[in-house]
Amino acid sequence: MAERRPTNLNAAPPRPFDALLLDIGDVISAPVWEQFDELERFLGKPIVGRGPLDPSGDVPWQRFARGECSYYDYWREFAALNGYDDWRVLLRDLALHLPHRFGDPDAYALMEEAQAAGLKVGVLTNDGVGIAGHDFFASLPEFQALDAFVDARELGWAKPDPEPYLRAADELGTAPERIVFLDDTQVCIDGAERVGMTGVLVDPIDKRPAFTRTRKLLGLIVS
Repeated sequence: MAERRPTNLNAAPPRPFDALLLDIGDVISAPVWEQFDELERFLGKPIVGRGPLDPSGDVPWQRFARGECSYYDYWREFAALNGYDDWRVLLRDLALHLPHRFGDPDAYALMEEAQAAGLKVGVLTNDGVGIAGHDFFASLPEFQALDAFVDARELGWAKPDPEPYLRAADELGTAPERIVFLDDTQVCIDGAERVGMTGVLVDPIDKRPAFTRTRKLLGLIVS
């Protein structure tokens, strides 16, 4: 009779995920409204509107809060109100002039915790490079430590098309089913889940619930 080996009752169960994948805008990037005072001083011109920080002074935000426009519509209106032809140019000004304010410390902490736990961490964005450029992201230590960086539009696609998600999974060396993906738009979460990823929708106004759920999924905290 073969000798039965003792079972290690204290052995940790196999984890269900191997990687964390994040969008940049409104997930990794810091809330921008609190940056506009500093940007005003840099540009030497006023920037009208502070979103949820001062709803009474931001008419596009009032429309968004009433459900009369989408979040992207809000930023298009906000940009036009402040003399920008494209909301991406406004965000480019923030990234290039205030690089020290770019990242959300809570998002960076989540990424660092995942890496410390032996998980791979990557980024999947639609517009990051188009807004700020490769050199900008290459200058950020948190991005230098990534296992994958995929800009969908550079590939000729855009989320929620499946190709960018699959490319990110390939760069991570991980099956889509073993990846937790964070994004601030439901359509992009839907795209991730169609290829097998587990999606977590991030509320740009309060990211904490999404980050807590992600930590639980990844086993970084015990439920």
